[in-house]
Amino acid sequence: MIKIKVLLVRPQAPNMLNFTKILDNEPLELEYLYTGLKNSNISSFIFDGLVEKSTFTQVFIDEKPDVVAITGYITQQKLMLDFCKKTKSLNPEAVTIVGGVHAQLNYKEFYKNEVDYIYRSECVNDFVNLVNLIKNDMQTEQNLSAINGLCFRNKNGEFINNELVSIDINTLPIPDRTHFYKNISSYRYLNLTEVATMKTAFSCPYNCNFCYCTLLNSGKYQARSLDLVIEELKNLKCQNVQIVDDDFLVDKKRLWDFIDLVKNNINKTYICYARADFISKNEDIVKALADIGFKYFLVGLEAVNDEELENFNKQTTKYMNEKCISVINETSADCIGLMIAPIDADAKYFDNMYNWVVKNNLKYVTVSMFTPIPGTPLYEEYNIK
Repeated sequence: MIKIKVLLVRPQAPNMLNFTKILDNEPLELEYLYTGLKNSNISSFIFDGLVEKSTFTQVFIDEKPDVVAITGYITQQKLMLDFCKKTKSLNPEAVTIVGGVHAQLNYKEFYKNEVDYIYRSECVNDFVNLVNLIKNDMQTEQNLSAINGLCFRNKNGEFINNELVSIDINTLPIPDRTHFYKNISSYRYLNLTEVATMKTAFSCPYNCNFCYCTLLNSGKYQARSLDLVIEELKNLKCQNVQIVDDDFLVDKKRLWDFIDLVKNNINKTYICYARADFISKNEDIVKALADIGFKYFLVGLEAVNDEELENFNKQTTKYMNEKCISVINETSADCIGLMIAPIDADAKYFDNMYNWVVKNNLKYVTVSMFTPIPGTPLYEEYNIK
């Protein structure tokens, strides 16, 4: 039997806040792939730059992988390519694959000599199929063309981009968290230590013009079966859970069903993303979620005036933002306000924001500078090269 070994890599993000050790997530996307490969009897292991004590070079020399698959966000693009270059320098025959949310839409950024494949789909099964083709030396154009969203080279060495179509989120496996449990103390969120990461939906049903997440999975929002969500929660040996859906508070019925299934059955603490308009109009749901353990609601408030919110196509208002904070403050949970400051923001702008935050008793705030992300309508609007 032909054997193959896969190294799954997440570079450490070049983030100035890394030293604080307050916002560190488990590499869930790699754990999905690890699970799929394990179920197909393919050897793989995870190199997480966040926790790994050995260098990539040392691990590569020790493990001798045949395939190196690298994920990352836009801030990690250079690191992803550097890992591909390092792989080829250590073993020119090793196959390099890049993937993740950044590559899903900005795949042409990885049309480089050191990259063999760009894997854009969320589908674990297709990834396993690609590895099996590599293992059996069956990477014909016909076989590769059948893999959803894959970018590969034709016989002339030119990249071909397969059409990317949305997948059924229920095909995602419940992840094998061997890596997480081994390094559990390294993953945390603010004052919550040992925090697991869960995904219960793809994309987002809204279309804020600055948002990248709503474009993922071919722009198709899809929620995971609650049966699978609850099964994963029940088997998760961890008290704290961050739900990383771009928006967890979407479907009222699904939320009430979730609350009923968790209440009196599962005792955990949760973090999730939500919208101000939903929270401002659904005090009962927010209170019920807080009562079953939801501690932090991360809300894209974005701005403190209606004009900016309208320019973002946010479909919310200043009143909704203020009402949202008030609703959450009436519960045991906290609102974490996510704000965007324009590039021409001056001292007066930040003073106004500060005064609004204090007035509305918003305890936690993060402020990002306005940065159009490649692939979003806002990026195209600014025609950034």
